[in-house]
Amino acid sequence: MKNLRFYLATFAGTTAKFFLKLLRKDATSAPGKIAYKICPDILKEIDKRCNFKILVSGTNGKTTTNNLINWIISPDKTILSNLKGSNMVNGIISAFINNLKKSYEIACFEVDEGSLPVVTKDLKADIFVTTNVFRDQLDRYGELDRVKELILSHINGALAVINADDPNLASYSGEKKVFYSVDENALSRLANVTLDSRFCPVCNSELEYTFYNVGHLGKYICSQCGYKNPESRFLITNIKYEGGSFVFDFMDRENSIKIQDIRWKIGGIYNLYNVCAAMSVAMLLGIETNKIKERVEAFTNKLGRMEEIEVYDKRVVISLVKNPIGMSETLKVIADDPCPKAIVFILNDNAADGKDVSWIWDADFDILNEVKNIRALFFGGKRKEDIALRVKYSSFELKDFEFIDFEKDLKKVISLKEAYKIYILPTYTALFKTKKLVESLKKSMR
Repeated sequence: MKNLRFYLATFAGTTAKFFLKLLRKDATSAPGKIAYKICPDILKEIDKRCNFKILVSGTNGKTTTNNLINWIISPDKTILSNLKGSNMVNGIISAFINNLKKSYEIACFEVDEGSLPVVTKDLKADIFVTTNVFRDQLDRYGELDRVKELILSHINGALAVINADDPNLASYSGEKKVFYSVDENALSRLANVTLDSRFCPVCNSELEYTFYNVGHLGKYICSQCGYKNPESRFLITNIKYEGGSFVFDFMDRENSIKIQDIRWKIGGIYNLYNVCAAMSVAMLLGIETNKIKERVEAFTNKLGRMEEIEVYDKRVVISLVKNPIGMSETLKVIADDPCPKAIVFILNDNAADGKDVSWIWDADFDILNEVKNIRALFFGGKRKEDIALRVKYSSFELKDFEFIDFEKDLKKVISLKEAYKIYILPTYTALFKTKKLVESLKKSMR
């Protein structure tokens, strides 16, 4: 009976995928939803078919880290992965339906924190990668302690690859663990406005920092109990920042291995953590160091994570923003770009975005004062007035701006003569619509 359900589920899911493709719709969730309804045990079958399983979870960076792990290891392995950011149960099953095979050497899935209890019940990870814990969708996840508990309590005996620079995650007490971290660099800060976590997870005293990299990620110590960054096996160091990208060394201290002068063409210090996590996994899997370097250097960001698309001789940069840290770090990347630019903020409050948009008041919009050559500002989405009001209440002088219906007005925005780059910062439900609109405009040029 179980086998019959499984085959009915995969048939129904594959049929749904076929019709969705005919309608030019994404098949990243619906096929899995249908299959899961017919066969609630389908994750167990996926588990059996995958010889080695990697799960990636955390607040920010899951999609980039998952895609980068896949990019590094897929030329050498048969791999199953959810590469399009659909990271709940339906998305994982859809990835299987869309790439149906009898067996896979490796599965690598990014998993939404709230979906971990269901996913890890049937998918038994060999490696569990943690990215970070920030405040995100408070109406859904709650505060940091709950998110931290969701992640750390579902590692379930896997080898945990832990971000040593996140004081919450570094407190993981499991025996099977390795740590990774990012060294101090030119973009590190001595003070930070956007701090989601300030206190020691052991004794609750305030942590002291030598430097901050991203939010509360950095070099910390508790003067009361001595809690501090654990020693990292994997480390990105000797970091140079050149024209919006990085050159750095990667070290595996346990094996005295150093990969030098890696050219990582994706900006944002937060992306150094993503690449460090991915390279750590590649080293653990035994991928040759020359291949790791070559593939990291060839990687390009996709799926609206500082993704660049050329349209009308302009560079359109799409960057998902969904919490205070994400917004603040994206604005810092924009501040490093001196070219004439327009910025489009798109704020929605649909279920997948989080109904509570109060997070925008914790983001550091004062950074807009550091952004050069802003030629136009636009606000769109269901809560466009809220995001405009938040900018108005920052120290940035908001004078000339326009409210837009981004689905109708995006062509006009991209056609602006005064701006060479168009930065579009959508929340989740606006992200895929934005990408489709930009890509359709690109196709219309051909």
